[in-house]
Amino acid sequence: MRPSLDIETVERDGTVILVVAGEIDLATAPLFEEKLIAAEATEAAAVIVDLERVSFMDSTGLKVLVTHALSEANGDRVHVTPGSAQVRRLFELTGVLERVSFVSPAAGPAPPNPPRDGI
Repeated sequence: MRPSLDIETVERDGTVILVVAGEIDLATAPLFEEKLIAAEATEAAAVIVDLERVSFMDSTGLKVLVTHALSEANGDRVHVTPGSAQVRRLFELTGVLERVSFVSPAAGPAPPNPPRDGI
């Protein structure tokens, strides 16, 4: 069975954007990490991980994301969009909201914490 994850790499204005779609889980986390490593290896000033089309992320995917977003070598360069409702909920439950640098999907910095659907 083919993993249900697609990652498109887009370069724009000195930024590498990983547009991620599908599920990030035990089966697809190695591909996700491979793409993050490749993006970090570029000369780009920033790497944005666009999670808006991610329908599911488990702890394996979260570990990959947090490891790269908080690494001493690349943490200042790696930014994340808040993602789908399921992904935002995972970030809330695990405390990632306070630790990772978030940006809006369109462009420019977002508030430090994404809005909490009606809370």
